[in-house]
Amino acid sequence: MKTPWALFAEYERSYDGESFLRFTREHAEIPVFAIAFYLSFVFYVPDLLKHRKPFSLKWPFAAWNVFLALFSLCGSIRTIPHLVGVLSARGFDYTVCETPRSWYFNGPVGLWVALFIFSKIPELLDTFFLVLQKKRVIFLGWFHHTTVMLYCWHAFHNCIASGLWFATMNFLVHTVMYTYYFLMVFRQLRPYARAIAPAITAMQIVQMAVGSAVTVRSGVLHYRDPGACAVDPANFKLGLGMYGSYLVLFSMLFWDKYFARSKKPDAGGLASAGKGEEGGGEAGGRGGSVRGADKIPTLCGVALTKDGAGFFQGDAEDSKDNSPANSGSATKTAQNAARRPSRTSSRLREKKGA
Repeated sequence: MKTPWALFAEYERSYDGESFLRFTREHAEIPVFAIAFYLSFVFYVPDLLKHRKPFSLKWPFAAWNVFLALFSLCGSIRTIPHLVGVLSARGFDYTVCETPRSWYFNGPVGLWVALFIFSKIPELLDTFFLVLQKKRVIFLGWFHHTTVMLYCWHAFHNCIASGLWFATMNFLVHTVMYTYYFLMVFRQLRPYARAIAPAITAMQIVQMAVGSAVTVRSGVLHYRDPGACAVDPANFKLGLGMYGSYLVLFSMLFWDKYFARSKKPDAGGLASAGKGEEGGGEAGGRGGSVRGADKIPTLCGVALTKDGAGFFQGDAEDSKDNSPANSGSATKTAQNAARRPSRTSSRLREKKGA
């Protein structure tokens, strides 16, 4: 009797990409409905949860991240050697222009590219976990999920040549990223996870830069000879817009978080609001400047909300509500003052008790 692994390996070898390609072309409504439900959940469910405690999803969230990390690792193992081999044998232009049917559409690599495309739908659960745990969801999070899903479906639908580049890079980055998410679930492992957070964001920036370069090159070759480059004009324009926007957003966040310095506000200000377990961090010994783990990043001068994963914040445990981001220290100070009874009120209560 064959083992499940043997059966899957046999299916990989015999995989024919036409069935999944036909499915995406016949069901273009699926990603649209998925996005509609997803955005409704992100923007309306937090209000429904306003008066209840966060769901306790520590272990399901950990298991989900382990599953995605292993899935991405398997995809990397299948796609990286093939892309590198063809790249070295045929050159870069071949990998961004040659029809997928000639070099990766069928067989094991073709199957994992298809699985990559369809995995963008269950990956939306990343945000569902954050919402149900009453973690804040930053703009970059939901923007990334929605645009990637729509673009991937459109790219597979048009059977574009450069698809293997995008799948391979995504598998590789997600292997490390979901491992990071898993480590962040456990308080004792967070220091180790935070140590690799800058490297992960740097990997993402490189991914966006390479994706932009691949898209530009395929577009240039297509306009030189449309019949010789298997890309769709609308798709590479969408791809350039997507990768270009990611590159700008990730780069701005990375610079603001790890390189740009800002003065440390008074207690109760944004810097103190963003601190996690580390406490003082860099700010204590740098003449009042804040950078790294102690800094709340901004985008175009606007303070960002805290994401549950903690890529751009201190400790994810510090954010357990879905209230809007504070734009200045005065707002945070006022909120803290409202929560904290004054000394005069405390003394009056003590006298009454006596």
